Amino acid sequence: MASENKEDKELLDKLYPIPSTTGLLSFPGPTHDSAQALLDILRKNRNDHHIFFNDSRYHNHSTHHLISIWALGASPEIMADAYNAHTWLRPAVESPEAITDKNFSDHLSDGKFYSSYLTYFSEYLRDHTPTEAFEHFVLSAQYNVVPNLDAINAQDVKKGGEGKRQHPEMLNRFLAALLHPFIHLAYGFEFGIPGQVAEGLALTAVHQNKQSEIVPTSLFSKPREGGTLAGLASRLTFSRKVAVFHEKGPTFAILRQIREHPKFSDDVLGPHGDVKRMYPDFLKNTGDAINELVNKWSDEWLEGTRNDADIEKRLEGMVEEIIWTNVVWFGVGGWQSRGDRAFNADFFIAHLVTSSLFLFTLILPAESNPYPVTSLTSRLTLLKTYFATCIGWQIAQGRRELPLQEFYAATREQLTAPPAKPAPAGTKDTGKPLSARGGAWERIISNTIAHPDQHLPKATRALAIFAARWGLRPAGYFAGGSRDGLEGREILDGTLFVRVAGLTLDRLGWAHEAGKEVIDWDRDGFPLPSDWRE
Repeated sequence: MASENKEDKELLDKLYPIPSTTGLLSFPGPTHDSAQALLDILRKNRNDHHIFFNDSRYHNHSTHHLISIWALGASPEIMADAYNAHTWLRPAVESPEAITDKNFSDHLSDGKFYSSYLTYFSEYLRDHTPTEAFEHFVLSAQYNVVPNLDAINAQDVKKGGEGKRQHPEMLNRFLAALLHPFIHLAYGFEFGIPGQVAEGLALTAVHQNKQSEIVPTSLFSKPREGGTLAGLASRLTFSRKVAVFHEKGPTFAILRQIREHPKFSDDVLGPHGDVKRMYPDFLKNTGDAINELVNKWSDEWLEGTRNDADIEKRLEGMVEEIIWTNVVWFGVGGWQSRGDRAFNADFFIAHLVTSSLFLFTLILPAESNPYPVTSLTSRLTLLKTYFATCIGWQIAQGRRELPLQEFYAATREQLTAPPAKPAPAGTKDTGKPLSARGGAWERIISNTIAHPDQHLPKATRALAIFAARWGLRPAGYFAGGSRDGLEGREILDGTLFVRVAGLTLDRLGWAHEAGKEVIDWDRDGFPLPSDWRE
């Protein structure tokens, strides 16, 4: 247990300061008092609770929940109620022994050592920045591969040992379990909370490395010297003597490629729920094809770059395409497979929407970020493996048509909130209240804060930030480009995000409004029409 005592106070004050920012988008509402209430809850959670709350290794999401609703404007009283509602959390427990540099790899995947890993990473952050910790423990070769591992194990066997040493694969673990370590750490990066980063690193260490098919150790076994361009040149076929750098935009061709790939069909993978579709077993049959798609996607984006500055510019487009792809898959895919429901709010794909928000902080450099980004080579590796993970979950949940035109025609009501009933009469001095219906976001956010579900605030905040960034995008923005792009993409515009947020509340319930039923997320994937349920 990470107990708060006199010896720890100086370090804990450094790890859990008042957040240095209200996040990527400053919603009105956070105050100094609510920030202090958040800080108190973060410290209490660290000291009192384990990161897993059952033997199935389900995650303690309380910090995600509280940071999200604080950033959306929740009061200290609402935050206290939200935290107290997490009645299922397990107490923190002392680990069997301390984690050191020498035994770091000996206890990876073992949840009993969460407390010791948390102490280890917290001590590292005493004298290092979160960026240095992230680069060192997740994105470096040292913490992903063991050189000459086979020879080391063979020698161990000769000495009477078992020869079972494994690669640490920390990036693999970081993207594991529906991206929970990624999400946990990234909240610390977005809001400037080093203690959240330490928890995310400890959570990474105790996760299992079960997706080596899409996060192969070969990513780290090749020399990484010579700059980013030198690493790319060995694989890309284009010339580096490009005179003019051309801008590129998303075409969402990869969604079409996923739909048409023979390895991802239901005939090959079986129906939803079949063992062949269970992640990570599913990756054993599809990992090579997913990697091939992502490598092709990355190469096409980086074609024509002349230097690191060009690559940084292309990274912006790559991040944009991933985010819109995840939202389209969740929103349009959930609408298309709704059956008799208002919307199929898929629990698993919602995590892709939530996690993609943090690409702004972890991938794209910005002066407003509390911490600098990692090296360009590391960010390219992270972005590709993150996208491969997203694609894996998308396909595992069900590869379906994405009828963009029909979706837009059917979801116009999501753009506005219902009018007040009854409307006040007004006076001679003030005039009659306007009859126009209000905007949807105020209603969406107030109902999200009141909702008991811990995942909804994360998804709503992500969609709201996307809307703030791209809400002015007109229809036709994504038209043109490759003829292999996703059909119907020309209709995509900045209203995508409010449409998807409104549908999500339609399904989960408008918790702040009387008479609205509050329910849980859907977990049946995107089934075939014959399997649709109410």
